[in-house]
Amino acid sequence: MQKDTSLCMGCMNDKAYDGPCKLCGYSDLDPCIPSYLVPKTYLNDRYIVGRMLSYNGEGAVYIGYDTAANTKVTIKEFMPDTLCSRKKGETVITVNANNSALYKTYLSEFEDLNRSLMKLRGMAHIQAVLDVFGENNTCYAVLEFIDGISLKTFIANSSGGMAWEQVKDLFPPILTTLSLVHSGGIIHRGISPQTIFITDKMELKLSGFSISAARTTNTEIACEIFSGYAAPEQYSNEINGTWTDVYGISAVLYKVLTGTTPPEAIARTGGSMLEPMLVNRNVPQNVSKVIMQGMKPSTENRIRSITEFVDKLFAPPRYVPGNGGARRNDDRPLTKSEQKKLKKQKKERAKFLATLIVVGLVLITFAIVFALTLSGAWEFKGGTSGNSSSSESSVTVSSRQESSSSMSSESRPESSVPQSESSSVSDLNIAMPDFTNRRYEDTAARYEGVFTFVPTYDYSDEYPAGFMFDQSIEPGEMVANGTQIKIKVSKGRSVVPLPDYKNKTQADYIATLTSLNVKYEVVNEPTGDVPAGTVVRCSKEVNDLIRVSENETVTVYVAVRADGNSNNSGSSQSSSVQPPVNPGYVE
Repeated sequence: MQKDTSLCMGCMNDKAYDGPCKLCGYSDLDPCIPSYLVPKTYLNDRYIVGRMLSYNGEGAVYIGYDTAANTKVTIKEFMPDTLCSRKKGETVITVNANNSALYKTYLSEFEDLNRSLMKLRGMAHIQAVLDVFGENNTCYAVLEFIDGISLKTFIANSSGGMAWEQVKDLFPPILTTLSLVHSGGIIHRGISPQTIFITDKMELKLSGFSISAARTTNTEIACEIFSGYAAPEQYSNEINGTWTDVYGISAVLYKVLTGTTPPEAIARTGGSMLEPMLVNRNVPQNVSKVIMQGMKPSTENRIRSITEFVDKLFAPPRYVPGNGGARRNDDRPLTKSEQKKLKKQKKERAKFLATLIVVGLVLITFAIVFALTLSGAWEFKGGTSGNSSSSESSVTVSSRQESSSSMSSESRPESSVPQSESSSVSDLNIAMPDFTNRRYEDTAARYEGVFTFVPTYDYSDEYPAGFMFDQSIEPGEMVANGTQIKIKVSKGRSVVPLPDYKNKTQADYIATLTSLNVKYEVVNEPTGDVPAGTVVRCSKEVNDLIRVSENETVTVYVAVRADGNSNNSGSSQSSSVQPPVNPGYVE
C-alpha cells in the first residue's frame, strides 16, 4: 500500500512544490528498481519507505519516515535476490520453490540478529535498531537515521588520513562498544570506512550489520566483501569469530593512519604490505606493530579479541630503569615530557579497562536474568508483530553462528582458497556472482581487486541507467582472482514518453528532460496566456514517445512577454550535448 505525503522521498523533508527537491535533488521520476519497494510504500501502518540507499546479498536499505515519532529512520528489508523475487507493482515477496527452506533459515537469522541488536540500542556508538516486524512474506528492521558522513568520506576530505593523536581520542568509544557487541555473541564481518560513520557531534557509529552468509564467499547469496578490510577466513570455510572483526578494525586504522587501503587479504604475499610506520613515519612504533598483529593472515597468530587489541594498542611504551634513567623497550631513554605522557596514558588505560569490566559485568548479569526468565525458544513466523513478547528468541547469536558454520562446512565444497600468504593468487577459485540489476559504480568499488570490470554502455528499457544487465561470465562459474569480466551497463530507456509541461517553469521542465536523457532546444514564444518563463507547449504532445537512443530532440516553447522581453538570454537555447546519464528509471 502507498501513502500520500508531501515528504520528499529522497531526504524525508517537507516539499510542497513540484519538480526536483531543492535540498537533495531527488525527483519522483528518479530510479525505481521494479524488484524493490516503490517509494511511498506504507509498512506496519507506521513507516513510509523512501528511495533505496543501498543493497547487498542480504537485502535492501531505504530511507524512511516514522509517522508515529515524526522522524527520519532507516529501513532494512530482508530480500536475498538469489532466493526470492518481487513482481513489478507488488509488495509481497515470492520465494523460489527450491529455496524455501534456506530462505526461512536466513530469514530467522536476520530476525534474530536485529532483535539482538535492538537490545543493545542504549549503546551510543552503534546504529540503533528501533523496531523489527514481519510483513510481505519477509522481515523488516527499522534503524535510527544517522546524521553524518561515512569515515570513507571523512578521510577523503582530510587529505587522506588522520594523526594518531586524533585517532586515540576518536576510536576508544567505538572499540569499547565493539567489545560489548562481541560479548553479546554478535560478529560484524563488515567493518570498513564505509560502515563506520562520523556524526555531527564528531562521534563514531558502527553500522551495516548483516547475517554471516552475506559476508562470506561461497554461500547461496551474493556476498558483500569490503576489499582490503575483510579477513582471509571470510574467503574460505574457516570459522569466523571476534578475531575476524579484529582484522577489520586493524585494517580501518591502517587506512586512517596512512591514507592507504591495505591490500586484499587473499592477495597478500610475504612482505607485500608495509607497516604503517613505514608509510607514515609519524605513526608510533608500538601502534604500527599492534595493527600488523591485528592483520595477521593466520587466525592463530592474530590478536584474538578486541579487549586484547585495545590493551596492546593503548599500552604505554615499556621501559626499564638504567644508569641513564627510564628507558624504552628499544633502549632509548624517555624524556621528561614522555614520562609525564606515560603516566597520563596509564591513567587513561586504567579508566578504559575499568569501564569495560563494569559494563561487562552488567551485561553478564542481564544475560543470566534473561536466560532464567525464558521458558522456551522463539520461532519466527512471517507477519507477526515486532512488539510480541513471544517473539523473543532463547537461542543466542553465537550458538547460531556455530551451527551455521557447521552446516556450511558440511554442505559446501572444500574451498580452494589457500591458507597461507605464500600461496599463488592465480590458483584461487571464486564463484562468479550474478551482477544483473546491480549498480555498476557501487559493485565495481565493492569488488575492486577481486575482478576487473570492462563496461560497455547501451540503452535498456528494462534496467535503470547505471545498472548492469549482461555479463560475459555466467554466475556461479569458478574463476581466478583478478579475472576480467565484460559487462553491459544501462544508459537508461531508449524510448520515453514526453512528461507533462503544464504549469511548469522552464528550469523545472528542463531538469525533468535532463533526468530522462532527452535532448532539447528552447524557443521563446511571445504570449500573454501564461506567465513569462512558463512552458507553453512542446514539439510533441504529452506522453508522445521520444526516441532517446536516436538523439531525437524536443523543442520546448517558453512564454515571454508580448514585447519580446524575457529573463532568458537570446531567443533560443538547446542542449548541445547529450545530457549526462542520470541513473533514473521512470515507471
